[in-house]
Amino acid sequence: MLLTFFLTPVVLRLLGSDAFGTFRVLSELYGHLSLLELGLYSSLLAALIPACASGDHERQQAYLSHGFYSYALSAVLTAATALALLPLLPRLTSYGNASELYVTFLLIAGTSVLIPLQPYRIYLEASNQGHKVNLIAFGQNVFLLLAALGFAALGLGLRSQGLAVLVSTVFGVVLIVRASGVRIPWPRHRDADIMRELQRNQRPQVLNDLAYKIGQNCDQIVIAYFLGPTAVTKVFLGQRIVLILQGQLQALGQSSFASLANLYYSDAPLFRLRILEVTKVLAVAAVALLVPVCLLNRAFISLWVGDQFQMESNALTLLASGNAYLFGLFSFWSLVFTVLGKPAALTPLMWRQAFVNVAASIIGAKVLGAEGPVAGTLLSFSLISFWSYPRLLSTHLGIETWAILRTILGPLAFGLITLGVAALLPYELAPKSWVNFLFTGGTFFFIYSSTLFYLMFSREERVINLQRMAKLWDRYRKR
Repeated sequence: MLLTFFLTPVVLRLLGSDAFGTFRVLSELYGHLSLLELGLYSSLLAALIPACASGDHERQQAYLSHGFYSYALSAVLTAATALALLPLLPRLTSYGNASELYVTFLLIAGTSVLIPLQPYRIYLEASNQGHKVNLIAFGQNVFLLLAALGFAALGLGLRSQGLAVLVSTVFGVVLIVRASGVRIPWPRHRDADIMRELQRNQRPQVLNDLAYKIGQNCDQIVIAYFLGPTAVTKVFLGQRIVLILQGQLQALGQSSFASLANLYYSDAPLFRLRILEVTKVLAVAAVALLVPVCLLNRAFISLWVGDQFQMESNALTLLASGNAYLFGLFSFWSLVFTVLGKPAALTPLMWRQAFVNVAASIIGAKVLGAEGPVAGTLLSFSLISFWSYPRLLSTHLGIETWAILRTILGPLAFGLITLGVAALLPYELAPKSWVNFLFTGGTFFFIYSSTLFYLMFSREERVINLQRMAKLWDRYRKR
């Protein structure tokens, strides 16, 4: 996070706002090609978890080798599709240098040759070694930021960012393979039963992934098409800190995945209780992180990249924070259905949400401008997903719908009241220097998060959570 804050303004100055925004669009476009994985990630992960929990190494190797074969086919399909998209690139962005546009996209698409190695990462997550994946992802992101700055400083322009993506991805995959400690051979023959087991959940997962990509990852493309790459840059910078925190909330939910899966197979009542506990922790953490951002983001943007990249109002931050709060919860609940082996239960919900999102985002871009697609996402979350997920958890797990809503409505209401009171005050938090900003933000966050912790958790819950944090601290201190 700190490197992002320090290096992004430098890269922005070296590239210019058009090239910076164009790179975001190209990255978004290639990200959509992950659909060609055809739901294999979730299917292989769900199959590996019980095999790893039981210590069945022969079964693990069988799944991994068949996954390696399937991912190799996915890599070929992804690379071919990326080549087919090249003629469309000039129509998606107004960037002037077509050859630079093509080279950058080809560099990003070059990461497709590493797709067959994805089973190594899946093995780490299924065997409850997700901390290694997170640590390597941290190292890869640091490497990406430094490479992006270094290549941009060499005067490579837009191409520098594509090259940074390729080099950093190679770096991360090499570390993943080494950290896994396993060797995945090419399957000598394909077992029909294993292939059927892997394909069992692939179709609904493909539909879910497609709905997710359409609904969640189209904002920058819509903005670029209607408003140009400079608007993409302003929206990206305006919600950058929110998206970073959204990623942390998503990671917090995902970190419980392997343990929850093992619990599901051993103690179903405790599994349901832990779902409510993690949901509440996510909701409280989201409000504690996002409310200070809503109040301080405009001051942060001014200090970070300058007022020329400032949005006209604070609406973008508020909308993006609402999306981050809900997305962290939805992401965790989706993992629950992966544990259950029931991705098909989410398919109708995700497609309804995607259609509302796309329609609202296009209309919003025309009516509201750059904030429109972000508002469209929040509208689709509020109308569809917010009510549908608790109902599905009640249907498939027997958790009372009101019990789920109660855990998230309390922190949400407190956050909205805080923002409402702040809007009525005759002054706003607008520190003019980094020292003042860090002091003001740090003080407010400490007081606000402590208040939330005291008000939102019962005495018993506070004691349990403090004990858990103490155990984590002792574990890392011993290391």
